[in-house]
Amino acid sequence: MNSAPAPYQLRFTERARREIEALDGSVRKQLRKILTTKLAIHPAERGKPLTGILTGFLSHRFAAHRIIYTFDDGMRLVLICAVGPRRAGHPGDVYEQFEALVRAGRTARKVLDALRGAPPSARPKKP
Repeated sequence: MNSAPAPYQLRFTERARREIEALDGSVRKQLRKILTTKLAIHPAERGKPLTGILTGFLSHRFAAHRIIYTFDDGMRLVLICAVGPRRAGHPGDVYEQFEALVRAGRTARKVLDALRGAPPSARPKKP
């Protein structure tokens, strides 16, 4: 008998957690369903690979929002990096905000902390 593979573990950057908490309850409910029934099961098949500076990340669309994430098959882990509305040309656009973090070099530590599961208080302070 062939059993289904174990679902991927979901992890979130602190920024993504704050963005999710700010969502309306109905949007948060849609997001929860997508995370557990789609991204935690088949992350490679559910997202659109991003390009340019965001190469290595994928995006999944729901309602007027996007989920920006990456995953590791070996660790069976999906890391949610950003969640927000798609507003092309607007400073509140989730892609523009995430791209600004990547350009500033501020994503590597956040991704590493989320992968390690370190709570924010356990992170070393910058000198």
